[in-house]
Amino acid sequence: MEEKKFPCPRCKKVKGEEVFMMEKHDMLVCPKCKTSFFLEGKSPLGRYEDDWKKNAEEIFPLLRPPLYQSDLENARLFFLYEDCYHTLLIGRYNASIVLMGVLLETIMKERIWLKLGIDSRGTYGGCLRMMEKEKLMKAGDIYFLRRFKDEIRNPYTHADESEILEGIFVPVYPLQFEGEFSLERLEQGFESVKSGQLKPKLLPASEVPAIRSVVKHEYDRRRAISLFNQVYDFLLAAKIKYFKQEEYEEHCEKFGTRLEKVEHYKVSEKEAESP
Repeated sequence: MEEKKFPCPRCKKVKGEEVFMMEKHDMLVCPKCKTSFFLEGKSPLGRYEDDWKKNAEEIFPLLRPPLYQSDLENARLFFLYEDCYHTLLIGRYNASIVLMGVLLETIMKERIWLKLGIDSRGTYGGCLRMMEKEKLMKAGDIYFLRRFKDEIRNPYTHADESEILEGIFVPVYPLQFEGEFSLERLEQGFESVKSGQLKPKLLPASEVPAIRSVVKHEYDRRRAISLFNQVYDFLLAAKIKYFKQEEYEEHCEKFGTRLEKVEHYKVSEKEAESP
């Protein structure tokens, strides 16, 4: 059965050219003008995988080397680190930045548990106040945690795009079409932009809701890479300074393991020696 071909409507309408669109996963894409349409009933998984791989290959060299379980024995911190890292690799920058705040909050909760025996269920701010009060970290590390909360964690957790994009200006080409709209007139506007005939207007991204989310996505990409490397360095430094083996031993002696009242299975020497 002959495969059905679909001519690109934009190329036909605007350029008078017959260019056939190509099927790629769940989309039809014009190889010339890149116009695309989704195909109903097709799985998007292949497209997702292509996007994930492309993004990961682009930013992997810009990130700190990957950590393994042997590098970070604390499972709670390691799994959250992987959440930050993997979401960043596949291009979910906003999610990765939000998770970095969760990771830093969990570092504080682990420190509180280790030194005070308190299984904290409080907020980032509440943990930070306890860390300061009990002097559980050095002043410079407390400052890093507070600055991250105020400048990154709070606006990203609450999706405050205006605050995140404060001071960011972007070039915009506002086009107004008088009379009936058509593809030809839209293409004419694009050509005027490409040729330099129309000059961009710089607008504050934080004040224009229509463009905020698009601008933020690209801004988050650049920001997430830098933030991840900072949080990565903080995590490894915290492991060395605040999660020492002797402190875990002191914790167990002072607070126990919460397994003392659990009935244990007995393993005899004979059973231990059997193959």
